[in-house]
Amino acid sequence: MPPDDLAARLLAALEHGDELALAGVLHRDVRLVVDAGDEAGREARGRVRVIRVLRAHFAMHPDASPRTVHVNGRPGLALRSLSGEVVAVLGVDGGATIEALWLSAAPMKLARWNPRRNLGPDVE
Repeated sequence: MPPDDLAARLLAALEHGDELALAGVLHRDVRLVVDAGDEAGREARGRVRVIRVLRAHFAMHPDASPRTVHVNGRPGLALRSLSGEVVAVLGVDGGATIEALWLSAAPMKLARWNPRRNLGPDVE
């Protein structure tokens, strides 16, 4: 299965709240690494734990919606708030199912995903 299809299947399962589809797109021993830029970063292994962490992170941004994107040249998802700010990116890797996920929510690492703010005439 093309990697882009994995990201699209993950997105569909997340958007529809389909636990069976979500479990089906994730490998039994899937690994998720979370980089929050602080002590909140962690690693989770296994479908149940990974689903729990993903749901918890997405619940922290109830106004945000995920969209398929390329993350470092690989398929993934970007979680974008209503204001347009990207609050997290999720890199996806796998074959028939997703074997690894990398979730970055560290503001400094998301800087390139967000448009530069207009800081005013005196600030560059």
